[in-house]
Amino acid sequence: MTHNDFPALPGGLPPGRLIRAADETRTPVAVRGKELLWMSEAPVDDAGETWSRLRKDHERSGLYPVMLEHDDGCSWDDRWSFPETAKVLEATDPETALRALWDQLQDDREPEEDDEDEIPEEEWPSGPWPGLAPPGVSDGDPWDMADGYAAHLQDDEDFHGRPRRWRLGLIPAGDGASALTLAGWDGPCNLTNDTELISAALASWGERFGACVVGLGTDTLWLSVARPPQDFDSARAVTLEHFAFCPDNLWQGGYDTTDEYATALIGMNAWTFWWD
Repeated sequence: MTHNDFPALPGGLPPGRLIRAADETRTPVAVRGKELLWMSEAPVDDAGETWSRLRKDHERSGLYPVMLEHDDGCSWDDRWSFPETAKVLEATDPETALRALWDQLQDDREPEEDDEDEIPEEEWPSGPWPGLAPPGVSDGDPWDMADGYAAHLQDDEDFHGRPRRWRLGLIPAGDGASALTLAGWDGPCNLTNDTELISAALASWGERFGACVVGLGTDTLWLSVARPPQDFDSARAVTLEHFAFCPDNLWQGGYDTTDEYATALIGMNAWTFWWD
């Protein structure tokens, strides 16, 4: 099956190529062989600056940019495993998505047995789904925040103190939330293969907190956040959503309690998630 509907690429891109969905049984028939995204062949020195330029051109181009963390030990080519159609996204309600992720965690109460940083059981968020957190309040512009965060990531260091290196990706999508499902990013596969649940939550965070997708790793997500919670009660409610979305943030994030995690969220303009 051949698809010729990938938007025209903007000028000034580094060398790169188009990635197609696998033509195999587990890929939905509607997207088999479809061109999912364009990806640069190698890391780009000015990835943050280029991300901002491409982001400003998104409305015209129809291509949402992502910074892709480069790791010599891991290929990006096979990390687009679960593409879905826009119809699947449209049918996924954000609160229903977060509730589904929350309920699954309540069924799977235990973190990994060899997890040295597990939170004591009494500190794990539990009980029925608590509902969505209230929206943040701020005058900050989400895209100004996102541009600044892209510049920060361009010069950021990894956990070993080494400068991060970034490829660039362009995904035909209306926003960063939907881009992850349409391209089939499998970063959260240790939690769920239903990436549309992740996209639905991100869309809701975009509306409530001005959250924008900026960077992706093979199992990591970087968001800028223009309207973070500004008090403990609001941050505690957001913490419960984070736990449903990515429990490893609490289980392995260096926090002893959920309240400690919530305190750290107050006023935080960047959220990072890592699915171990």
